[in-house]
Amino acid sequence: MQFLYHQDGGESLLTIKEEDFNYLFRVRRLALGDTIKIRNLRDSFLYTYVVEEVQKKHAILSLYQNEQSISTSNLSQKAALSLHLLWAIIEPKIIEKTLPMLNELNVARISFFYAQFSQAQFKPSLERMHKILIQSCQQCGRDTLMNLEVHRSFDDICKLYAPFYAFDFGGEDISCFQHKDTQSTEQSIRIIVGPEGGFSSQEREQFGGILTLNNGTILRSESACVFLASATRLWQSKES
Repeated sequence: MQFLYHQDGGESLLTIKEEDFNYLFRVRRLALGDTIKIRNLRDSFLYTYVVEEVQKKHAILSLYQNEQSISTSNLSQKAALSLHLLWAIIEPKIIEKTLPMLNELNVARISFFYAQFSQAQFKPSLERMHKILIQSCQQCGRDTLMNLEVHRSFDDICKLYAPFYAFDFGGEDISCFQHKDTQSTEQSIRIIVGPEGGFSSQEREQFGGILTLNNGTILRSESACVFLASATRLWQSKES
């Protein structure tokens, strides 16, 4: 674990209880005077806390201070190019299994939506996904939470986020793609990924541009997302 998440990280005193308490004091066996790194995943600071008090079911931590200043380190590394995935809803357990990989690859935002070929009975839980992302950040060291949202339809996505690229058949070879920041004033790229059944003909009519993996391989929806996240990191390294 690279750090512990606490929503009140940065406050002078923190109370640690329940799962976090069990992990720190029964698994890692921290004791009085030990230090722990904490992030709130909002301000990109890494805070150092000292164990001040340990009770049966909770502990009190204090923000470490020396004679000069509070010991905090801003270790944020912002990507020059960020990926905003527009991901058609698939089976929630598959989404949840894929989220940590996308988080490690620094995907900035995922907007889930119901495509025409999505199965309406699938109901992703933002609360569950939020917890998964927190656990992933603690393990991989990412200092900000990915933004997640759920929309009702493909049309809603078009109204909010067009123009965007589609990852589909019959487009520009993604291996030759050179990103140009024409979609936003920020260094970001939006790419839409369909469900297992792909996109409908009506949905394809609204694509602004198509990126294609021209190697004869058909990717699953979740594999396509991981591939695009990896490709974005490569584009980023070429631009830097």
